[in-house]
Amino acid sequence: MSAPIGRRKWERIYALITFTATIAVTVFVFLILYQVDNKYTAGGPKAEGGVLTLDARTLAEHPALLLTDGWEYYGGRLLSPDDFAQDAPNPDATIFIGQYGGFDAGDRAASSHGSATYRLTITVPGEPAQYALELPEIFSAYRAYVNGRLVQTMGDPDPASYRPETGNRTASIYAGGRIELVIAVSDFSHIYSGLTYPPAFGEPAAVSGLLSARLIFRSMLVMAALAIGLLALFIGLRSGRNRLAMLFGLLCLFFIGYTAYPLIQTLTSAFYPFYAIENISFCAMLLTVVLLQRDILTQQGRWGKLPLWFGVCMCFASAVLPFLLPGGESWVMAAYSYSVMGYEWLTAAFLTMASALSVWRGDLHSRALMGGILVFDVSLIMDRLLPLHEPIVTGWFPELASFALVLCIGAIVASEVAAKYRDNAVLTERARGLERLTEMHRTNYELLTERIEETKTIQHDLRHHFIMMDGFLQNRDYEGLKAYIRKFRPTIQDAEPLEYSRHPVVNVLLRHYGLIAKKAGIRLALKPEIGQDVGVSETDLCALLSNLLENAVESCERQTEGARFISLSMACKATVLVVQMENSASEPPAGQGGRLTSSKAADRKGYGLDSIRTIAASYGGEAEFEYDTDKKMFISTVMLMTGGRQK
Repeated sequence: MSAPIGRRKWERIYALITFTATIAVTVFVFLILYQVDNKYTAGGPKAEGGVLTLDARTLAEHPALLLTDGWEYYGGRLLSPDDFAQDAPNPDATIFIGQYGGFDAGDRAASSHGSATYRLTITVPGEPAQYALELPEIFSAYRAYVNGRLVQTMGDPDPASYRPETGNRTASIYAGGRIELVIAVSDFSHIYSGLTYPPAFGEPAAVSGLLSARLIFRSMLVMAALAIGLLALFIGLRSGRNRLAMLFGLLCLFFIGYTAYPLIQTLTSAFYPFYAIENISFCAMLLTVVLLQRDILTQQGRWGKLPLWFGVCMCFASAVLPFLLPGGESWVMAAYSYSVMGYEWLTAAFLTMASALSVWRGDLHSRALMGGILVFDVSLIMDRLLPLHEPIVTGWFPELASFALVLCIGAIVASEVAAKYRDNAVLTERARGLERLTEMHRTNYELLTERIEETKTIQHDLRHHFIMMDGFLQNRDYEGLKAYIRKFRPTIQDAEPLEYSRHPVVNVLLRHYGLIAKKAGIRLALKPEIGQDVGVSETDLCALLSNLLENAVESCERQTEGARFISLSMACKATVLVVQMENSASEPPAGQGGRLTSSKAADRKGYGLDSIRTIAASYGGEAEFEYDTDKKMFISTVMLMTGGRQK
């Protein structure tokens, strides 16, 4: 008992070290991204008092700038450039973009719906030049002005005729000296309101390059998930509706729904239902992860159903929210926002605790799943600790962590599907072995019947032969007797031995393949030194030996030169059954990934050696195959613990 306990203790220590390293690496990666791919930490000058000053040198060093700081904020007012021409109103505050999530400006008693205007003045070199202004998603209808000219309209911000519409857009600016940006926004339909994401400004090529990099990264993320998800669904359907593969395919599709929103708002005009799809997909993604964890770790506890019901409720809430938001009730949005946050944290906690328990028990795949879940946990924590994070090119921490979790689960599902595929192949081989064994029994019965008839005939003829030989002896015709015996001897054929082994299955197999080898001119040396019971099921022993002998015979038949031979020995040593076979082979067998595989005809698959490996592993043993290039000989060694199959 002490050995397994000690081994499990070291496995737990190794798992703890691995998980600690996973957390450390994840934190390090997120900190790097926070510094190098964050609109709030990007280099360049910052606006002060509503004015951003850019000279030629600054523009050369920073051709694309993120307009995060120094915006004048006018709450409750839809203003136009004409309102600033004379007697300009005073701003309510100078803010940075993202400082507030809505028009409530941090006042919980105020409504997040309404209207507001944002204004920023940029001074550039006096000589007119071409610039580009990226207008990110602004919630949820706006007019954008540059130097008094309307350059972009999304939806209708007038409260009387309000119509929401969002999307990523780019405006072209040709100006010199001074550039005034005025953005008038209204929102009565979204969780967020106003200018939430910092715009980008600078040279057209630089701004375009930034947007292209962002679009390419997001497209690669979505396309990778789509390809993996469709492949999983295809495999799931082809393999008899494999639940694990199909759930993983759905997970990939939900991940796409969660992360594809920026692509939609870049390529077309978005509106609230698209955002609802993002929320539904996120909740459904977490729900699917819980289902996959239950299947992978075979957890069916009563408490495990709570996250499932919570996830179903959140998916339903995300679906009906678009019909509730136009009412303008702030408490509805706040309640939904806190519910989503609570759902993701509670689900993450449940996934972590369930996986930790499985790791403690030593369940299969538990460590790999725990690693992916820990990455997701770290992303939630870092998202709270570093709230001023707006990715320039990549994605938010939970998005990147979700993709890592998808990959971890994908690796586990691929392993499970491959194992099931191998098991099915092994079962097919075992079925073929049983069919061969049945056929061999029938052939042996026919052969035994023939031998009985031959014996009867010989017994009948022997009486006549004895009379003839007695006559020769009485007449003292010894020469005639010798001649008669020489003539009589060829009629008695050498019979094949009826018993190679005391084990009935082994005996049938050796008789069958012995006849095949004899007809093919293969020299056969058999030493099955085993009893009637070796502690291995007849089905497994049949599949093991028939695959070994069949491969050996086929290898010899493909020989073009040299002597053909097969040598098989079997022996029980203590509690181990050792089977060793050597057979001639003019060329080495095929190999995949460093593993030898049997060479089969074009219409057959070489699962034989995999079947042997699986049988050996199921008895706590092992199977080794090697090719001796000097002797041109294939060597198979199989060892099985004879105490029975291992669970």
